Amino acid sequence: MQVLAGSDLADAQRLADEAVADDTVDALVAVGGDGTIRLALEAAAGSSTPVGVIPAGTGNDLARTLGIPHDDLAGAVGVIVDGEARALDLGRVRLGGVDEASGRPAGSGETALFVTVAATGFDADVTARANRMSWPRGKARYLAAAVAEIANLTSRHFTVVVDDETVADGDVIFTAIGNTRSYGGGMLITPNADVHDGLLDVTVATKEPGVGRSTLLRLLPSVFSGKHVEHHLVRTARGKTVTVSSDPPALVSVDGDLIGRLPATFDTLPGAAHVIMPR
Repeated sequence: MQVLAGSDLADAQRLADEAVADDTVDALVAVGGDGTIRLALEAAAGSSTPVGVIPAGTGNDLARTLGIPHDDLAGAVGVIVDGEARALDLGRVRLGGVDEASGRPAGSGETALFVTVAATGFDADVTARANRMSWPRGKARYLAAAVAEIANLTSRHFTVVVDDETVADGDVIFTAIGNTRSYGGGMLITPNADVHDGLLDVTVATKEPGVGRSTLLRLLPSVFSGKHVEHHLVRTARGKTVTVSSDPPALVSVDGDLIGRLPATFDTLPGAAHVIMPR
């Protein structure tokens, strides 16, 4: 067994890339949160090297999705020892300008992969605030950050297109693109997402005149059960390609890491990586 410890994020990514470059290692095991696991999956994508998951982050939503114990170190190690490698989908986001002919994101800028959820608007603002907080942990941190962000809430004009069908074109609070059901430690933002179906699930929270912060405060707890998608202000869709732009440009986060601002194109990479899961 070889332990790889990078001096910073870029160095950790380089070490992970080098580890799987010749397809000779038995597995690449990532110890950390969903952001750390994302880097390991990005390195292993397209190779035969499986990724083992030791959840040690704030949310641990991939572990929750796959049934890997997220509060039991010995149990998580046991999955790596006795589990099986199975393919799962990854999401991809391409930041970039807008194509003049179509008016959609051209995807000419930075590219990143994600395994759980890509968030924009209010969602990404909450992530940014939560990342600055040292307490509390888990669900409570994201909930506290969300309540704080509601005080500064502003809607933006979003255009959201899923597989050439316009889902939203107006005032929107956030758009979430899910490869898994949850983020933020079990918040079921895209409750019907499946990492094995080759599709991305989209949840868009729209805003109508007269809808204030009190409505959002009442809606927020329902995210933990996935019931928010039944609210008349929430729209959902599913597809292979999602394009999102906003005015002013909203932040974009993937697996809890901020990567830039809209516009962006999101698509799915079916079966792009292998993860060791419980049998």
